[in-house]
Amino acid sequence: MQLSTSKILYAAAVAALGLTQQALADDQGGSLTALAGTKATDYYIVNCFATPAAGDAKHLFFQIKDTTAGNNSVGVTVINNNGPAHDKARTTIDATGGDAVYSEAQTLAGGNGDYIVAIFHTGTAATESYSLAFHCETNAGVHAGTSIVRLSNQ
Repeated sequence: MQLSTSKILYAAAVAALGLTQQALADDQGGSLTALAGTKATDYYIVNCFATPAAGDAKHLFFQIKDTTAGNNSVGVTVINNNGPAHDKARTTIDATGGDAVYSEAQTLAGGNGDYIVAIFHTGTAATESYSLAFHCETNAGVHAGTSIVRLSNQ
C-alpha cells in the first residue's frame, strides 16, 4: 500500500482530533443522528490492497442495511477514480428500515487503493442506525485486503 505524504498528514491530523475508527472486519455499524438533520452523512475511506494469499483487489463489494424501523431510508454511495471512465461511483439504498434485509449488492471496480464511502439517510431528521457490509475482492472473487477508516460521524 502506497501512501502519499498528504494522505499521511491528513490521517495524522484526523487521528489527533480523535475522529478515526479503524477496523479490519467487513461490517461497519454506525448511526446518523437527528441533531445533524437530514443532511447527516458519515464518511469513510475503505482501502483495498493486495495480500500474498489473494493477490490484487479488483473491486469493492458493498451493501447497506437500515437497522432502524421507520419511514426514512439509509443509503451508501461509493466513489473511486481508478475505475472505468463511465463507472466512477455507485449507490445503493435500503428502503425498508428495521428488517434483516440488506440493500441490493453493488461492486465498484477500482483495484487496489482508496474508495470514498458516504452514508446518508432520506426523509425527516431522525436518528438512523445502519450496518455497512463491504469487502475487497480479486478477479476470482477471493477476499483481498480490506481496511476502513472513519472520517466523520454525524
